[in-house]
Amino acid sequence: MKTLDRYILRSFVVNYFFAMTILIGLYIILDLFVNLDEFTGMRSKGIAQTLGRMADYYGHNLFLYFSQLAGVISVVAACFTLGRLHLSNELTAIMSAGVSLYRVATPILLAGLAMNCLWFVDQEFVIPGIAQKLARKHGDLEGSKTFSVYFLPDRQNGNAMLSAAKFNPAAMEMRGVVILKRDDNNRMTEVIQADQARWDSERHEWHFENGFATTLATGDVESDAAGLGHRPVPEYKSSLTPREMALQQSAQWTQFLSLRELNRLQSYFSAAGVGEFVRMKHARLTTVFMNMTLLCIGIPFFLNRERPSIIVLGGKCLLACGLCYAATFLCNTVEITALNIDPALPPWLPFVIFAPIAVVLLDGIRT
Repeated sequence: MKTLDRYILRSFVVNYFFAMTILIGLYIILDLFVNLDEFTGMRSKGIAQTLGRMADYYGHNLFLYFSQLAGVISVVAACFTLGRLHLSNELTAIMSAGVSLYRVATPILLAGLAMNCLWFVDQEFVIPGIAQKLARKHGDLEGSKTFSVYFLPDRQNGNAMLSAAKFNPAAMEMRGVVILKRDDNNRMTEVIQADQARWDSERHEWHFENGFATTLATGDVESDAAGLGHRPVPEYKSSLTPREMALQQSAQWTQFLSLRELNRLQSYFSAAGVGEFVRMKHARLTTVFMNMTLLCIGIPFFLNRERPSIIVLGGKCLLACGLCYAATFLCNTVEITALNIDPALPPWLPFVIFAPIAVVLLDGIRT
């Protein structure tokens, strides 16, 4: 590593830290502005406890916000680094020494790739470990509020679906439990009901109070005659732990899971229900490519021999990168269940469109 590389890398890392602080700070301020009443409306002992709850909530969500903004942070840091070289005439001196502009871009691209590795660690290891914290609502950080759950798929018991009139995550108990068991043709074969259920974390099962199962007719006269009726059910082994049930109440709960967990979930669902998991996995894989594509689209605007206005360069960069980011966001969040297309296509579509544009912009650098 030469002196120039160290100089550019040091500048990029400093700008990356400032860009991350500013962008995530703005994210927190906007979220706090919208949800301030949720924090102040909770029962607390005073300002100190309210601030403590805010710190608890946003302290965990920092990792989620970084995951969502990692690509933008790299572009902003790169633009600030190259813009500073323009303003101080250092880029002119570098070119006068016979150094190619591509050589100037190399440490920035390598640093961007390293930050993508940091994003991968955050997304695959840190976020899944604190998923339950990320799924919390602003007004119920302790998970003490009860709510109803309907038709949650129980993967350990085939096509079973669990519902409860009241579920308390903190107490790890349910009331008014109804479990519908189905066969491979989605016909109900058994209904399990219980007044109350408590989770046993040691045996990984629910203990029922007044639990009983009702076997339903299947169309087979002999088996129906032998099996119809009621039977007591004191416990029920299930993959639906209190943690997972609370997690699934978040609209974006699949984003908190690692690729390994997404693969495991996909294996439990029928062919009609795996499309969303396929899209999510491919979106996770394409994020690294799109972050680098976003960086390659942004830096060519600042790598030129002329000295145009930094504001003009920033405006062009913002427009190009904004289109790329918006297209990626739309393709990664579009509902694919109603579309007759391969679920893996939407996440790759922005890369197919914008990667050639990035190559053209990089090739057009006059150096």
